[in-house]
Amino acid sequence: MAQSKETQEIKQFEKIESTLGKAELYIEKNQKKLTYIVGAILLLVAAFMAYRNFVVTPRESEAQNVIWQAQNAFAKDSFKIALYGNESVMGFSEIVDEYGSTKAGNLARAYAGFCCIRLGEYENAIDYLEDFEVNDPIVMPLAKCAIGDAYTELGKYDKAVSNYLEAAKLSDHELTSPRFLMKAGLVYEKMNKKDKALDVYTQIKESYPTSNEATVIDKYITRVSLK
Repeated sequence: MAQSKETQEIKQFEKIESTLGKAELYIEKNQKKLTYIVGAILLLVAAFMAYRNFVVTPRESEAQNVIWQAQNAFAKDSFKIALYGNESVMGFSEIVDEYGSTKAGNLARAYAGFCCIRLGEYENAIDYLEDFEVNDPIVMPLAKCAIGDAYTELGKYDKAVSNYLEAAKLSDHELTSPRFLMKAGLVYEKMNKKDKALDVYTQIKESYPTSNEATVIDKYITRVSLK
């Protein structure tokens, strides 16, 4: 019995040794090939580091250097210049085209969308704002609300309400959420969906009782409650 066990152990050892020998043989035969693979991986890592250090970072800096002029025009309500630029200002639309992959280029999308709304270019506003994405509890809800405004102007009320409600959910703040919910309620009324309007007006009254909207919300609740 002992011999049988010993024999099994010897066979297992020989099997392992054989497997390791095959692996060593494979490595010896394919050493050049494996060296190429490792080299290729190192080159990819080096290329990524170079791209980040010599392409991404400088382009981010370039975008930051040009966007302030368009922001300045926006602050002065010169929305056409802010959006399309002139001989001395690179507009947000061009910044998006040129530097869209940078953080500043992404921010330019939001600015471009707001400009389009002020200029009555609602379809363009939606295109810019739906491509905008940022993890910010203030800016992102405002962008969603602006998309809702654009859809409202286009008479696409279902999409408008959807964006207003999403803005309110993303914000969840006493100063902003009631405003977004109020917009949703008014659009529901346009759609003759009084029950839906009542739901959001009631939410304002109960969830944000100290907001400015809550001080007048009873009037709206009464209006949609009338048969």
